[in-house]
Amino acid sequence: MYGSNKKTINYAKAPIVKKIKMGAKTVVSQALVKKGVSNLVPKMHVKRGDLVIVTSGSKELGRGKTGKILKVLPREGKVVVEGINMMTRAMKPRTATGKSGLVKEEAPIFASKVMLYSPKTKKGVRAEFRKKEDLG
Repeated sequence: MYGSNKKTINYAKAPIVKKIKMGAKTVVSQALVKKGVSNLVPKMHVKRGDLVIVTSGSKELGRGKTGKILKVLPREGKVVVEGINMMTRAMKPRTATGKSGLVKEEAPIFASKVMLYSPKTKKGVRAEFRKKEDLG
């Protein structure tokens, strides 16, 4: 017998997606999960529908802009924010009424780049102040 069927988990410092590598090794981000945890999906500080402000990144990415979260991708540690990180891509017409040509859509950004936005104070707040600020 050359090896056992037991999978080993390696922890990486970078925020990467859980992936299976050669040799039946699973690579998981150490920043997102604790060692010994069986649930490999990290906890997110924001949820779909939250109003957030982009705190870091370039002006093209949308630093300083606010928007509503459309989608949360916890395995990747990313979120899709309305009107932020707009990407243009070419699409072929799939059906007779489908859209084609250059299509603008939001691309995911790392969740660590956004903070909850409080319209009362007009600035970003930490997630633990969600109930205090009545943010949902």
